[in-house]
Order: sequence, then C-alpha cells, then structure tokens
Amino acid sequence: MTKRGRVYNRIFNEDEWEEVNKENKLMIEDFIEEYRQRKIKDSTIKQYMNDLRIVMIYILRKLENKSIIELNKKDFRRFSLYLSQELQVSNARANRLMSAVRSLLTYIEDDDDYEYDNNIAKKVKGLPKEAVKTNEDDFFLSFEQVMKLRNELIERDRLQDAVLLMVMFDSAARRNEAFQINKTGLLDGNRANEVVGKRGKKYKPAYLNDTKELISEYLKQRGEDDIESPWIVGKGESKRPVTYGALYDRVVSMSKVLSELEGKKIEFFPHSLRHSRIECLLQGEDTRILDKDGNPKKYSLEEVQLFANHSDPKTTQSYAKDHTDEIVDNMFGF
Repeated sequence: MTKRGRVYNRIFNEDEWEEVNKENKLMIEDFIEEYRQRKIKDSTIKQYMNDLRIVMIYILRKLENKSIIELNKKDFRRFSLYLSQELQVSNARANRLMSAVRSLLTYIEDDDDYEYDNNIAKKVKGLPKEAVKTNEDDFFLSFEQVMKLRNELIERDRLQDAVLLMVMFDSAARRNEAFQINKTGLLDGNRANEVVGKRGKKYKPAYLNDTKELISEYLKQRGEDDIESPWIVGKGESKRPVTYGALYDRVVSMSKVLSELEGKKIEFFPHSLRHSRIECLLQGEDTRILDKDGNPKKYSLEEVQLFANHSDPKTTQSYAKDHTDEIVDNMFGF
C-alpha cells in the first residue's frame, strides 16, 4: 500500500512548481482562501493544497502548462488514468485527487472573478470499487427534496433560511447575485431588484407566488428596520446584514437539516441550487408550474438558457444531469 505523502514526494519538486502556470497558482490560492474562510480544518486544507499541486505539475508536464479551465473531458480522463496506471496509486487516492479538481472547479464556476461556467471534471466518472464519495455525488437536489427542506425550515421557525433557499432555487441565482437582492420591492411582483451577474449581465431574479408569500410572512416576522438586505443576523438593535461568506454557511447548514430528514449525509452548496433548478426545469419536475394539460411543465433548452443568462446552450446543458443511459434504455425497453 502506498504510504501517506509518498505520492506527493514522488511528483512534487520546487523547480517545476516555479514554472507552473501563474493563473493555476492564483486559482489555488483563491480556493484555499475560501476554504479558510469556511473554517475548514488545517489538515484538510493542506491535503487539498498537496493534491492540487500534483494536478498542476501534471498539467505542466503533460498538457503544455495550460490553464486548468481550458482543459477538456479527455484531459481529465487521461489524468485519472495517469494516476492509476503510471503512478499506480490506489483507486481511492486517484479519486481523491479528482475530487480536489472538481472542488476547485466548482469554486471557480461560482466565483464571479473567473470566466468559467462549465465544470467538465464533474463529468469524469470515478474509478470503481474504491470510489471516494465526494460533495458532487449529491450535487443535484430533486424538487421533492427542495420542498421537503423548505417545509422543515418553516417548521423549525427558520423563515429567513426558507426564503433564502426558495429565492435561490426559484431564480437559480448565484450566491453573489442573491447577496445583491434588496428587501424593498420584493412583494411588488415576482422579481427582485436588478442584480449584476457574471460578465456584467444584469437581470432581475424571479420567484414563484408561494415563495413571494413566504417572503411576506418572513418580513412580517422580522418587523421594521432600516436594513436593506433581506439577509440579516441578530435581533432588535443588534440586527445587521450578513457577510458574503455567511450566506455560504447558511446554505451549507441547510444540507445538515436535509441529511437529518433523509437519514443519510447530503452535502450541497449555493451553486448546487442553480444546477438543481436548471435540471428541474429541463425535466419538468416543478409541480407548482403546470402546462395546459395539468402536468408539470417541461421547458426547452433554449428557454432555460435564457432563464439562466447563459450565452451558449452548451453551458446550460452542462449544468444538467447526463440522461444518455436512461434515454437509450427507454428506446429499447430495457
């Protein structure tokens, strides 16, 4: 069995690290800084750092030192094979390295400082038998799970969290976009104020009527104050707007509630709600939106592309699940 640290020591050296693409290094620094803000254990952060250094040196050696966001699915698949065949690491170790890549790219995908919307690494399957469960395994929440969580948050008198969940889900808003939403005007229609998304795109996040009713209930409970943000902490005179990082923690705390309800560990993050909403609309799972025959309405890729503010339908498609096997099985009655 490969001892801890031996794989890292076999690959990493300072001279090559100096040559690694500066953009790749910067992305790692930003990612690690985000994880420190989340209060992730130092040992876990060190593990991520070591794993990602291995990845970047591989890119330097084998892939012309490209930016990691320029790599395609074949590049990541070859990296996985390189780990198992050339380095002969265990499947569990190979999958852990791929998990580090997926986590980094999930962060990059959610960060407005980077022009990246298509986490290709998520589409590379882990190696069998020894597969490591990653956060991405529970990346998509079903509509039923979202509504179950909504109702439980209301039951626990966590109205603000229920509103945050449903506004982000209904609108597919990124965390930065949800952070820009103002309290004023939320009950005037079915859209929030104008926010600025990726690449400077401006739009007004939309939400359904039952979410609007939930917002109304929450604002009544909250009472009068001069804070414009709907997302606050504290009570009475100690009320104040939440920080950008705290909004992330709020969503993560909801995954713990859903884990209790489902009886198994489920981890999801702010961007998970965006992916889940896009999948929900494409598959026609939202029972609150019915077609003329009374069935949950299924939207076209082009419609969902406009809703998600994507420039390319391929980007929208990349947010959804791969249903290829299911389609083929249905074709032949398997």
